[in-house]
Amino acid sequence: MKFVCPCGAVVRDNTDYQEHKAYFIPDQLYEGAAERIEAGGEVWAEMRRVTRPMYQCSDCCRLFLSDDAGNLVSFKPDDSTRFGILKGKL
Repeated sequence: MKFVCPCGAVVRDNTDYQEHKAYFIPDQLYEGAAERIEAGGEVWAEMRRVTRPMYQCSDCCRLFLSDDAGNLVSFKPDDSTRFGILKGKL
C-alpha cells in the first residue's frame, strides 16, 4: 500500500518494522482485548481484530489514522513536532 500525503510525499506500507507506522487500539476495545487474551484467546488474532494502523509522513510529520471504516484521516501537528514519534523504544 502507498498513498500521497497532502505535502506531496509518498507514504509506503510495503514491509515490516517501519519507523513511520504503528498500530493503535481504541480505548473502548483495549480492556476487552486484554481480558480475552488473559482468558486464553490467541494474541495475534485479537490484535488484528482491535488494532488500526497509523502512519507519519517523514517530510511534514502529518499523522494518518485509520478510522473504523478503514479510511485514512490526517492530522497536521505543530511545527515543532519531529519525525519519529511512532518509533518503538525498548
